[in-house]
Amino acid sequence: MNSSTAVRNLGIGLTITGFVLLLGYALYNLFTLESSLILKMSIGAIVAGIVLVLLALIKEKMSVEDKEIERRY
Repeated sequence: MNSSTAVRNLGIGLTITGFVLLLGYALYNLFTLESSLILKMSIGAIVAGIVLVLLALIKEKMSVEDKEIERRY
């Protein structure tokens, strides 16, 4: 693994970690503060839908084999 791959993986990891922490904080505040039940349910459904779509896309991407011919220079 070269250094550019390591830096890219580190950047992706930090981005995902930050996004998950921010989303967790927002959901914690949403469900602990006084707000309408409809608002809580609708935001929860939106977040659950986005997570399901992302997981389906990741699963599909991982299951499909890359058909491009490996080129050696």
